[in-house]
Amino acid sequence: MNLESLKNRFAEVFYKGKIITAYIKGIKEKRLYLILPSGKEELINFSFLIYFEERQTAISDLNQIIALLKEKNENREKIKDAFNILEIWEVLVEETETIHVKEAVELLLGKTPSEDEIAGFIRKALEDRIYFRLKEPNVLQVISKKEVERFILQKQKELEKLKKLNEGEEFIKALQSKSIESYPPEIKDFWISALKEFVLWENQTPSGKLACEVLKRLNMDEPYKVFSLLVEAGIFDEDENLELLRTHYPVSFSEKELKEAELIAKMEISEEEREDLTHLYTITIDAEETQDFDDALSFEEKEDKYILYIHIAEVADFLKPGLALWEGALEKACTLYLPDRIYPMLPFSLSHEKFSLKKNELKPALTFKILLDKSLNLLSFEPVLSLIKVKERLTYERVDELLSKDSLFQKLYEIFIYFKKKREEKEIYAVFLPEIQVKVRPDGKIIVKKVEMTPSRILIAEAMILTNTLTAQFLYQNQIPAIYRSQPKPLEIIEKIEDNFYLKLLQLKYLAKSELSLQPAYHSGLGLDFYTTLTSPIRRFLDLLMQYQLKAFLLKKSPLAEEVLIKILPELSENIQRATQIQNKRTKYFLLKYLKIYMQDEPLKGLVLDIQNKKAKVYLIDYNITGEVIGFKGNLNPGEEITVKVEKVNPHLEILRLKIV
Repeated sequence: MNLESLKNRFAEVFYKGKIITAYIKGIKEKRLYLILPSGKEELINFSFLIYFEERQTAISDLNQIIALLKEKNENREKIKDAFNILEIWEVLVEETETIHVKEAVELLLGKTPSEDEIAGFIRKALEDRIYFRLKEPNVLQVISKKEVERFILQKQKELEKLKKLNEGEEFIKALQSKSIESYPPEIKDFWISALKEFVLWENQTPSGKLACEVLKRLNMDEPYKVFSLLVEAGIFDEDENLELLRTHYPVSFSEKELKEAELIAKMEISEEEREDLTHLYTITIDAEETQDFDDALSFEEKEDKYILYIHIAEVADFLKPGLALWEGALEKACTLYLPDRIYPMLPFSLSHEKFSLKKNELKPALTFKILLDKSLNLLSFEPVLSLIKVKERLTYERVDELLSKDSLFQKLYEIFIYFKKKREEKEIYAVFLPEIQVKVRPDGKIIVKKVEMTPSRILIAEAMILTNTLTAQFLYQNQIPAIYRSQPKPLEIIEKIEDNFYLKLLQLKYLAKSELSLQPAYHSGLGLDFYTTLTSPIRRFLDLLMQYQLKAFLLKKSPLAEEVLIKILPELSENIQRATQIQNKRTKYFLLKYLKIYMQDEPLKGLVLDIQNKKAKVYLIDYNITGEVIGFKGNLNPGEEITVKVEKVNPHLEILRLKIV
């Protein structure tokens, strides 16, 4: 098109998001030099031109041009609403793909149209944007039926979404003012669910994404703000376990699992050949609050040897692959011991009753006989199916007392410490920090205490480590498909960490994560070439699985094939990681809440870990948790012990701000 020919014509142009009438005064470098109805003069790109009149109208008087522009603009705006765009589209859609706008209006009106009528029509057609599209100035493209249908559907969806967003905005305002009673249940349920999803996963779900759009309108698109709103509304509890919800951890048992548990609870001990060990003095050693006892000990001293008996509750006598309880245990991976409650891997009727090695009750067990000479050399290791009866239920505290005066416990301690020292003679990289136990009482009071590794706890830990490593060797030597635990060497090794707490924490940062695999590998944290776990089958799925494999071998039956374990392994690893994450986050939540409630003005012992730009990471020695000191005066050095107080705590956001005192 010869742009110069457009001079002195009235035209329709896109300007600041709407269509207006303009007068083309001239052309400058392929741009249109316009006069607008406001009297303003503007240069615009040719691509914004929609329609131009057929005849040139040379006018030199600016006031006359402005008056005509205003008149035309008003007329065309009024005229546009008289046109039925759908009517003319239905006529044209089967006939042509493009049409000159004048021809379309002539067809619609049955007469030669005026310039204002043509301009009004094109305004209406492009305002609607459903049936016609601008092909070029003065020429319209006729949209196909298929595309129109798709566009109308899209428009309907957009309108429905807009309606839904408006509904959501009003609902959230009502929720803030605690006045949602008048809303129908389906609307309440939808938006409460959407807000919950936003708190848990932000905009990663369709409903959460919709809620996010509404919340942006209200300037509150932060999960914690919404969580606080839901707490105020009584929808979430203040201590809601968000991580549990976020990760879809199964917190209950299915009807099928409960029915299986009911049947198993009534089953008798199987008639498989078992060694009767009920004559032995068998004891359990656990924490005072323990109710699910999965291991017990017996000891015999002969003339020239010692016999250790490690008895493990035989869960695999009742739980087998294919059962819903077996699949549920795999999904849970382990029993979750959280500060405020326990989520058992198996129903309490089994974990606390049927399988638990309770005092004076006849129980089936998988017993590991460990035969030693008087120099504590290993002579033999034999797993056997057994019947046992626990004679004494002892706590760690009671055993610590007995260790000072009872020869039996002294001898047991001596044996297990010997094997501990043998492990530690190898290349071992372990960092042991005091365990901080966090419990929430029924009345809501939070109890925090440091659990020291007393001799009794070391005794039991070493008994289980010895049993697990000897079992791992047995599985490997007998080519029984198994899953082994290992831990690679640290990414970096810090020297001489034994008596330096700061260096221990530094080493902890470089420790590699433990791994599960179908082949044994070195466990750098324990100093062992072979390791698995099967001493807690009530509480851990891996232990149940390994017990099943070992028992099948002992009964000369077929254990699960390696191909089956290959399929189980990634799911089990992922589920263990999920359970560990829930455990750690929940413990940290209540520990932070404890500091907020009870320790706000108390001096706390801190250890400086790292300093960057007047921001220091400080480890609280008595609580095994790290906080931040921001904007401190003077100099701080990594490894320096300081005294701090709590400045700000937000348990849900895992914020712990400290100040130096």
